[in-house]
Amino acid sequence: MTRDFPTSNRPASLLVAKEVAALAFFTLLHPFGWGHQKKKTARRADQRTVVLVHGYGGNRTTFFPLKAYLRAHGVRQILAFDYQSSLGIEHAARALRDYLRRHVRGGRVDLVCHSLGGLVARVYLEQLGGARRVDRCVTLGTPHRGTYNAYWLASRVGRELRPDSAMLERLAASSGKASTVRYTSIVAGSDNMVIPRIFAAGDDLVHVPDVGHLGMLFSPGVFRAVLDRLHPAQGTIARA
Repeated sequence: MTRDFPTSNRPASLLVAKEVAALAFFTLLHPFGWGHQKKKTARRADQRTVVLVHGYGGNRTTFFPLKAYLRAHGVRQILAFDYQSSLGIEHAARALRDYLRRHVRGGRVDLVCHSLGGLVARVYLEQLGGARRVDRCVTLGTPHRGTYNAYWLASRVGRELRPDSAMLERLAASSGKASTVRYTSIVAGSDNMVIPRIFAAGDDLVHVPDVGHLGMLFSPGVFRAVLDRLHPAQGTIARA
């Protein structure tokens, strides 16, 4: 797949300042996500739940702004999955499977994932049978085909995110097993983590210019794109 993304006309210093500010908010929010969640849905077959899956080094607080935006626009039933990213993508995918079994008690699921969380979701959907209960998967800045930045990470996740990793090869081979899931890839126009940015692209692509990898978590343009993809189910969610 070959795509050309438009070049930003904003000064580089402004884009850097926005990403630094996003990092500061990311860091300040982090302590509010320490501890376990106990929230569960009701036992209902006619409900729809949005589940948020954070990225590397994050927790559920990274989605506070998006969660508030979705709630303000009628999306009522939202849960956030926390996991220890250092244990690896496939371990986190199994934890996601177990979390959904315990906490989402019936109905259909939509996943919204940032960065590494999108790969966690894909392993769950494509290798662990998650496609049976999930309709949509919206990824924000997910390195679907890895990132060359991963060669700087001397860790398990770093090895998994390398474009030639065995984990990504297994994931590519299993992609057809979630053909019923509607995937959307939202790509940041100034992503400094997914190199090259095309590695974050999917078939249904939304390009948001002038925003960085962490800035996506605080971007109204990204929030609108997520809501647009969830909108067909919004009536069901609002009644939950």
